[in-house]
Amino acid sequence: MTKINVNNISINYELEGNGKTIVFVHGLSDNMEYWKILTNELKKKYQVLIYDLRGHGNSTSDDEEISINLYQEDLYHLLKALNIDNAVFAGLSLGGNIIMDFAINHPEMLNGLIVMSSFCEQTERLAKIFNDFEEEIDKGFVEFFDVIVPYTLTEDMLEKHSETLKFIKHETAKVANIEGIKKGIKAGYTLNITARLCEIDVPTIVIAGAEDDLTDLDIQRKISDNIKNSELIVLENTKHNLLVGYNIENILNIINEFMSKIE
Repeated sequence: MTKINVNNISINYELEGNGKTIVFVHGLSDNMEYWKILTNELKKKYQVLIYDLRGHGNSTSDDEEISINLYQEDLYHLLKALNIDNAVFAGLSLGGNIIMDFAINHPEMLNGLIVMSSFCEQTERLAKIFNDFEEEIDKGFVEFFDVIVPYTLTEDMLEKHSETLKFIKHETAKVANIEGIKKGIKAGYTLNITARLCEIDVPTIVIAGAEDDLTDLDIQRKISDNIKNSELIVLENTKHNLLVGYNIENILNIINEFMSKIE
């Protein structure tokens, strides 16, 4: 565990490998461990940075209300502290929000974007789902987990791994930062960067789950359609969580092929 103080908080991170840099940004209620199934392989060819968002994992927070802009400022200060001048950025869900906002604010640091299961503006439907998330996290992490997991995994995966998921739920509940999750949910309500996505002018791939009923294909097409030089890749039999076992090799191949095109 390595920590660094930036932007008035302590950020927990890992920086490994050599070569072109890829920065991975996790989603709501997750932490940097989410990415290790990818980065354990990718660090053999690239320099990879993973970190815990403020209020998540082992990163701290402060009393300030969190916005997507504040998350991307944290990322900017982290990169500056680590002397990383440019990188390819990959983010899932909330992490995708953050890297798109980062791309708009700091285009000089961008070599490419990998946006996964994300959205670029709040919709009435998303607001209703987020409200449900808020109501459940107010009850506790277990209740929040039960309402969010059906959005992340297909029914067959939920059934197949029911005992493992039950274990993960109760273990995570022991350490979950409830306030950090609440603030992360609220941050999404005010996001509306669709009109500015045209400012992003680097190679971009948008990776979506065909059965994602949280950030559905229409939402993710909007991202791809509004970013120049962007490609939408749809993974079959997949919901919001893309990093399920049968997708890992495919996603690694997608990232490696994408990185081979980055100068």
